[in-house]
Order: sequence, then structure tokens, then C-alpha cells
Amino acid sequence: MAIAPSTVATPRWQRWSESEERWPAGTIARWLLRLALALPFAGLALYTASRGFVPRWPGPLAGVLGALGPLGVGLVAAAATGIALAALAERLVRWQVPVRVGVPLVLVPALAYTGSADPIAVLTVAFLALAVEGFLHVAVAGQPEGAVRAGLMLAGAALCDPAAIAYALVFAAVAPFVAAGRRGSAIDAAPTRAVLLFPALAALATALLLSWRLTGGAGIGFDPAGFFGALGGAVVAVVHTPLYAAVAVVYAVRRPRALAGYLAPVAVVFVTLLAGLAYSAVTNYLLLTTIALIAVPRSPSRRLGAFLGTVALLQWAQLITWPPASPAFQEWLRVVWGF
Repeated sequence: MAIAPSTVATPRWQRWSESEERWPAGTIARWLLRLALALPFAGLALYTASRGFVPRWPGPLAGVLGALGPLGVGLVAAAATGIALAALAERLVRWQVPVRVGVPLVLVPALAYTGSADPIAVLTVAFLALAVEGFLHVAVAGQPEGAVRAGLMLAGAALCDPAAIAYALVFAAVAPFVAAGRRGSAIDAAPTRAVLLFPALAALATALLLSWRLTGGAGIGFDPAGFFGALGGAVVAVVHTPLYAAVAVVYAVRRPRALAGYLAPVAVVFVTLLAGLAYSAVTNYLLLTTIALIAVPRSPSRRLGAFLGTVALLQWAQLITWPPASPAFQEWLRVVWGF
């Protein structure tokens, strides 16, 4: 099953090229940046382990991580966070996005916890954010290869957490809508659905088999929230992330059809809460904020940059007074910091 490369020109405001993403220019400099970004989280992991905090993770890979011990898991989380933040920094710098837009992701306790104690959440957020970006390239520029990238990233996310399957299902559901709106493009809805669904399903089956062989169980627990509970959870997730809503407004004005992909995470928050396979509020916050940062148009105008920067600072101020809550995050605050 082959997908023909697109001949549709990508708009400059959302153009993607690996050669454009290289910052810093040298390989050694890039690894030094990753190391520098990982070191604070490694220090937090050491301090967290010294305080006796024992993290617990959902999902089929929990048994694998348990063998590393709290400190080993924390160091893995720190390394993954450093690499992910360096990749995001490349995007923001090369696309000339104001640095202050990243404040509500980097300077928050939620990332301090996740980056030092929860590698599954770090990898899940990174994979899903890149999956949304790939799907946006299908919707914005008619690039079929974006669906391939999205499918591979969804497979990585499904290895970490089975809830990622909901993203694959939602993307597959809206693929015909996107294909219908791309006249003259090489997008075919059926192959697009296939490359979005099958890698994630295969990865989930692999993770479940691995968990069953190592622990004797699937590592999946269900806790449905009910319709109104799921609806409330989705609303709270959006209210917690004004930057995500602000970027949605940009898409509504410039590329309204791309909203089908950009708003998919909100639908997934609702569906996973309804099914009882939801991500934590902390993970949802980090995910929606990361997606917003990745989806910011390149070289935003001064007015747009000021608008997004102001919204980002308001989100950060809101987070300090009203942080997202999850049992594991609250336990980390209590055990490690005494809050």
C-alpha cells in the first residue's frame, strides 16, 4: 500500500523541513543542549528518590519500568525530557516564535514532576504532539506523508499508553473530511485511515503481550467517569490551557479545515474519560500545551506573537493559582516537597 508524495505546496506559515529544524547547527552542540536541559530533571530525580517517593504508572509498560527502580525511572524520565525539550526549542527558535510562549510548559511544577518521575507521560506527550503535527500537515498542506509520520508517532504513543488508540480512531474518523476538502491533492481517505490505525493497533498488541509475559496481566484498568464527568473533564482541560484555545482561533481564521485535527485531543479527552482510560489531568495539561507550541505558525507577526505571548503568561499565572491535579502528582508534592 503506497501513498504518493504530495505535489501541493505547503504554505509558508506551516512549512516543515528537517533541514530547517537543525538548531544548534552542530551535532555536538545539539547533544550538549539536550544534556543541559536534562540535568535539572536528573537532579530532581535524585532528590525525589532520596525522599522515598515511589512512582506508580498505568499502562502495559509499568512492569518494565518497575525493574529499574525509582532512581532509574527518574533518570530515564530526565533524559527523555531533555531530548523532547531540545526538539521543541529547535522548533521555536527556527520558526521565530517568542520564547515567552514556552513559559507555561517549562516553568511549571507539572513538568518538574513528569520530567523527573514519569517517563511514560513524557514519551506519550512527545509522541502524541508529533502525531497531531503530522495530521495537521495532512489537513493544512495536503501532504500524505504527514499521515505516515502521524501513524508512526501514534504507534509510539500506543506502546506507552493504550489510551493513544483513541487518537488513532479520531484521526481515522476525520480523515475522509480532510480528504474531501483537499481537491487536487494526493490524499486518499482509505490509505490514510490505514496508516493512522494499523501501526497503533500493532504497537498496542505488542505492549499488551509484553506486559502479559512479564507481569501476567495486561496492565490496563478502567475507571469510567460518566457522560457529564467526561464532558466536565474535557472542558476543564481546555480551560487549563488558554494557549491551546488561542492557537485554535488562529487555525479557525487561517485554516479552518485543520481544526478537525487540531481539536482532536479535546475529543479524545472526552472519549477516554468516558471509557475509563483517560490520561491524568497533568498529562492532559502538558499535552495540550505542547500541541499548541508545535502548532504555532512559523514567523508569526509581531501582533500575533504579542497576543500568544500574553496568553501564555496568563496561562502560567492561572496555573500557579489553579494547577491540574492527579493522585500521583499530589502524592509527589506531599512526599517530596511537603505540600
